[in-house]
Amino acid sequence: MKGPKVAVIGAGSYFFGKAAIWNMINSEILREGTLALVDTDAKVLDVMMKLAKKAIAAAGVNTKLICSTDRKQVISDSDFVVLTFSFRNAYYRGLDTMISRKYGVTMCSSDTIGPGGIFRALREVPEILNVARDIKELCPDAWLINFINPSTVNGIALQRFAPEVKSFALCDGNHLPYAEGDFMKLAGLLPESFNHHKESIPADILKDFSYKLSGINHLTFIFECTFKGEDRMPYIKEYIYRKALEEWQVPPSPKAKPRLHFNYIKQFLDVYNAYPTAVSHSKEYVPFFQGYGVSPATPEPIITFDAYNRDEEMKAAWAHTEKLANGEIPIEEFLKNGCGDHATDIIESMWGNLGKQFYINTLNRGTVPNMPADAVLEMKCDVDMNGPRPLPVGNMPRGLFGLQMQVLDTHELTAEAAVTCDREILLRAMCTDPIINNIGDARNIMNELLELEREHLPEAWYK
Repeated sequence: MKGPKVAVIGAGSYFFGKAAIWNMINSEILREGTLALVDTDAKVLDVMMKLAKKAIAAAGVNTKLICSTDRKQVISDSDFVVLTFSFRNAYYRGLDTMISRKYGVTMCSSDTIGPGGIFRALREVPEILNVARDIKELCPDAWLINFINPSTVNGIALQRFAPEVKSFALCDGNHLPYAEGDFMKLAGLLPESFNHHKESIPADILKDFSYKLSGINHLTFIFECTFKGEDRMPYIKEYIYRKALEEWQVPPSPKAKPRLHFNYIKQFLDVYNAYPTAVSHSKEYVPFFQGYGVSPATPEPIITFDAYNRDEEMKAAWAHTEKLANGEIPIEEFLKNGCGDHATDIIESMWGNLGKQFYINTLNRGTVPNMPADAVLEMKCDVDMNGPRPLPVGNMPRGLFGLQMQVLDTHELTAEAAVTCDREILLRAMCTDPIINNIGDARNIMNELLELEREHLPEAWYK
């Protein structure tokens, strides 16, 4: 079977580049295809090209490799184009975080909601839509897969402003089948020692396990869970409450995203009777953990995104990639210890018509009946070369519904602002955002970040 042509725009990605190479050469469905690597940094591209060549040769497969700093030279006739680029990611997220904190707004991730999410979208959406225009011209039958945060905003922008291009958006959370193993552990159906990367879920458990999960990316919740018809939400609560107590027995992580993970989940469970599947992001989406008000935030106010740590982690990961590419580390280590990723798993299933299900950010179309049909939500989908088809979930519960709609409205306004470069719409997005509670602060954050990030924003903002 001839494999697909997969173009990766942003080949040097911290998360995706190596995983795409590994999956392309390890999958029997993908390995006879073409991998097109694109990165605007020639030095980065050279490293990734050397790594890919070594891996292809060591694996003894026929994967065709093409590379360029100019995507237009290599994306013609692509079947899939995966977007995974970001310019100075840690630097700008750190800047967004610092200026926002100056005005009392704290972000622990700074890439999806709050000023950090809004301004990342302002930086990323214009280039994403440029790529969409190139796809329309050079490979109009290709599926564009967005793997860049903020995933929902970018997905909205593609649906609203490039509807002629086939597209959907992804996150690396809720990655099936692995996530379901984790959900079953929460529900007391699998032992805590279960390793979803090395063990298969027993078929007799899988067939009787049912749950409802949906929401906006990074704000997804399990709001119903049963096994053989029995409600398993009490088991999830019991597990989380125990873990929350254990979490205090060691010093909390100094990193913002994983810090007091289970204690924040406990708070969401107490309020919504629902389990947040991406709590390291979700705790940033609500005002409860900002430190507003008279009573102290429980377990504590969130702390700011540690951009310096992310920068160090990215540099360390890149140093390892360079050693693999130049032979200091045997390529066999990469082949043995590497793993695939959400996007190429989906590509494999689509191209091979494997009938697997995945969580994908796409148009609701009635899957969650009490939310707009054109809302971009993260939902379990059947997917093939005709695209994703969300599976019925049911209504979003009250409480969660209000939060989801406010975040969705913020994302819609952000996408519009990113395309129009209209400061009035941008201010409206800032003031709609759930963690910004002062118009003056919103205006000051907006104006300062527009000036500080001028080098990487469209000139239309300054006319």
